[in-house]
Amino acid sequence: MGKITAKLWTNQYVIIVLLSLVMFCAFYMITAGFPIFVSTVTDNPAVAGTMTTTLMLSSLITRFFASIIIQKVHRKLLLIISLVYFLGTVGLTFVNDSVGFLIFIRALQGIGFCMLTTLVFTISSNIVPKSRLGEGLVFFAMSTSVGTTIGPLIAISYLANFSFHSLMLVTLGLLTISLVCSFFTKTNGNREKEEEKKQPQKADDEPFYKYMFDKRVLLPCILVSLNYMTIAGTVNFMGPFGKEINLGGSISQFFIAQGITMVIFRSFSGKIFDRFGHRILMIPAAISGTAGLVLLGFASSMLTVWISGALFGIAFAIIHPIGQAWALTLVPEEKKATANSMLLIFIDSGLAIGSIGLGFLANYVGYAWTFTYSGALMVIILILYLFGSKKQPIDTKQVPSPSLTD
Repeated sequence: MGKITAKLWTNQYVIIVLLSLVMFCAFYMITAGFPIFVSTVTDNPAVAGTMTTTLMLSSLITRFFASIIIQKVHRKLLLIISLVYFLGTVGLTFVNDSVGFLIFIRALQGIGFCMLTTLVFTISSNIVPKSRLGEGLVFFAMSTSVGTTIGPLIAISYLANFSFHSLMLVTLGLLTISLVCSFFTKTNGNREKEEEKKQPQKADDEPFYKYMFDKRVLLPCILVSLNYMTIAGTVNFMGPFGKEINLGGSISQFFIAQGITMVIFRSFSGKIFDRFGHRILMIPAAISGTAGLVLLGFASSMLTVWISGALFGIAFAIIHPIGQAWALTLVPEEKKATANSMLLIFIDSGLAIGSIGLGFLANYVGYAWTFTYSGALMVIILILYLFGSKKQPIDTKQVPSPSLTD
């Protein structure tokens, strides 16, 4: 009863949360801004979707090497270098704004995106006290999710009134804030040092591929990947969709509804998972996501946009973090890094495939029907989950609470 709990909200924890919040906001302002700008140059949605696909493919390739690089280079130095690198890629948008050059820039940004996301997730897990790991990672994940949500909202609203290049100036300012925070970040927490003393390093006698793949977590990874295909559609095509249905920049309020719902549901979904498991959450989340996307396709007023955003926000709040927590229950302690790595790879793949695939679809059926048809991906999530999952006890003592990353 009288046990003293370790302090969570240390200066270092606040700094990494702030750094991540601002950084993810800038990331997704760029992710939403590029397709909107390209859509003013070309009428082909597939080309606009290529902007995100290029980023994610580049990030996906880099992710296979990121964990090795992070082990070899001091993390604080690597964080600073990666932020400076990403700032440089944003600066390149002022050199040339042709479609081909912008695609090249997105490929360069994919490398920085991979390194930065991997670094902040690793650093945050080292800073959080072991006794409060779940709580700490939930709040950290909340910061990344809020950034992911408000980034597109800002970009869509901003580009309705101002230029693409001025948006890039805003993102440069935000990334500079993250860079300043990085100088005050300590990348190795006390927990990591204690564990290094207790557990001498083992020789790397296992093949490399065994630490990159584990078939036990394949189903959760596939479900999360399908979810991110639908997220790619909302991030990339919400701006052009607003023009299509004569709502303009007001369509960005979809992300406000999504964000509010996400914060509400993530505040208690972890406790539900700990007590009752994933089944009670994944099924209604998939159904809600389906309804939200179908309704969005038929939206003609802001009320419909808000309702669809709230419904999709439930799926946004649950499928990824609960899928990740579920995946971590399926593997032993030494393979949890493998599970997280696989999940990140499948997320990148889902964003890449969704961006280009839904872009091609929008070229033939328009944005409204694209959102409606993308609801089928949520139906597939539900079907795969119902047939592929098995009821099993969850050892919540060895598993941190959900929402580890987003």
